[in-house]
Amino acid sequence: MAELLGTHSYQLDPKGRISLPARFRAVFADGAVLTLGQDGCLFCFPKAEWEGRAAEVRDRPLSDARARAYARMFFGKAEPVDLDAQGRLTIPQRLRSEAGIHRDAVIVGVYDRMEVWDRSAHDRYEQTHGGAYQAGTLDIGGEG
Repeated sequence: MAELLGTHSYQLDPKGRISLPARFRAVFADGAVLTLGQDGCLFCFPKAEWEGRAAEVRDRPLSDARARAYARMFFGKAEPVDLDAQGRLTIPQRLRSEAGIHRDAVIVGVYDRMEVWDRSAHDRYEQTHGGAYQAGTLDIGGEG
């Protein structure tokens, strides 16, 4: 699988379409799945990666209340999407509303997934975590 890397700023058109960086287009050529992510963004998985992530969520015990709740959010908010001929992805209005994505958006490549953020939410996230990352104090491990 190709690596999805970098931060890119775009504007959504009136139909909710967003252009993808040229090097991302091949990764999503076979389709993608958008779902509500954490931290105020949308997660966008290439089809093959979605299948692996979906299996992780699906295989949690049905008897686990937290696993059921997570699965409801993860799958219940998911939408399969395809790129159009111009390499644009249409973000459904429901997901744009839930993530607070307006006209100005940021696409972040996070190796095996793409995140779509409203620009102001992304700016706030960067301000919150950027200094700790640069200082080497942002913990990569564990829960929390």
